[in-house]
Amino acid sequence: MVIDFHTHAFPDTLAERAISKLSSTGGGLKSYGSGTITSLLDSMDISGIDRAVILNIATNPRQQTNVNNFAIETNRAQLSGDKPRRLYALGSLNPDSDCIAAEARRIADVGIRGVKIHPDFMNAAIDDPRFDAVYRACIDNDLFLVSHAGWDFSSPDLIHCTPDGILRVLDRFPSLRFVAAHMGSARMWDDVERLLIGKNLWIETSIAVMFGLDKQQCARMLKNHDPDKLLFGSDFPWYDERESFEYVDSLEISDELKLKIFSENALKLLEG
Repeated sequence: MVIDFHTHAFPDTLAERAISKLSSTGGGLKSYGSGTITSLLDSMDISGIDRAVILNIATNPRQQTNVNNFAIETNRAQLSGDKPRRLYALGSLNPDSDCIAAEARRIADVGIRGVKIHPDFMNAAIDDPRFDAVYRACIDNDLFLVSHAGWDFSSPDLIHCTPDGILRVLDRFPSLRFVAAHMGSARMWDDVERLLIGKNLWIETSIAVMFGLDKQQCARMLKNHDPDKLLFGSDFPWYDERESFEYVDSLEISDELKLKIFSENALKLLEG
């Protein structure tokens, strides 16, 4: 089984506009799909991906309820009927919302297991006290937290989530189950290797191939981290799922570690 822990999809009525807006950011960001759930499932079929996690983001407080309603509806549709589950939609909590604790309880009560934040879109550093209520709500409701980490097209001159910032969050909230996307921090992998590898957080592999992470360094980072805290991701539709899988599958790491990365560790977070 292969689980892609980092994908995005939008409601059909919003997908075209969302993809157009995000594709217009600097750096020539290309979309490999239309942004719909159907497009994601088609990519999974082509790429040999069995299941995927949809990471939703409430970029402002007004979006929070609707974003989480979409996640709830997506999960409910996956659990209806007799077909095997293929998608897990996560919720999102915005640091400027006035109902973070209540919203965290609401999504946890209906079975959502984690939330996604994007410090660049939310215009706050990962260790900014503005996020403290989000971290506490995750801990109180047994939600894991996935964060964009490192460089991003939307904020090329200011990185809001750095390895040292993540380390400060882990020091302040040691029980927070923190998943750092993009191999810990996109384009900051020397700092990730120095500061985060071996620490109490999950590392997810998306973007590594897009931004040219050296395979030897990637394999070394994976082998030196807790084998139970590694996850495979692609960041579809912003990168091709098949190429992302082939990159990780080609690394000189054990088959046992690949099994954990491709499915076992994700299942523990999503269903454990």
